[in-house]
Amino acid sequence: MNETYEMVLTRFENLIKKLIKDYGLSSDFDEMQQIGRIALWEAYTKYDPVKGHFPPYAKQYISGRLLQAAKKSAQHQHVVCSEAILQTTHHYEVQYLEELLLQEYVNGLSKRERLFVECVILQGEPQTVLAEKEGVSYQTVRSWRKTALAKLRIIAGKMNHPKV
Repeated sequence: MNETYEMVLTRFENLIKKLIKDYGLSSDFDEMQQIGRIALWEAYTKYDPVKGHFPPYAKQYISGRLLQAAKKSAQHQHVVCSEAILQTTHHYEVQYLEELLLQEYVNGLSKRERLFVECVILQGEPQTVLAEKEGVSYQTVRSWRKTALAKLRIIAGKMNHPKV
């Protein structure tokens, strides 16, 4: 990973806060936030890119440490989680992790290539509509497609993902 810990902490600070809130640990927020940051540091130092993506690894690591701390500090208290809360939490976590993973892919793309990925690939907008909206020719949008896909293939290869 070529990011400093400070950059990683900035990216994951909201996830740490969200997990603290979701697990009902807000009463000891400062302590839990520090535990989450330390867990992120441990995940950052122990991460092996060969074994998978960093965002899910970090989330799992932070979750585990927060739950361990909650268990230690509340030996006689019970935390009740309904199935609905767990399902809602899971949905938002998956969405957040997907956005982080997408950011890793599009960071190396130009502004126009990112626009192509967002409009055509993610939103399913036809290339002709994108061309009209941006005031360029259809061939220009096809060139954005060609360069974006070439770069995405290179990025996917570096991340050990299937071909795009």
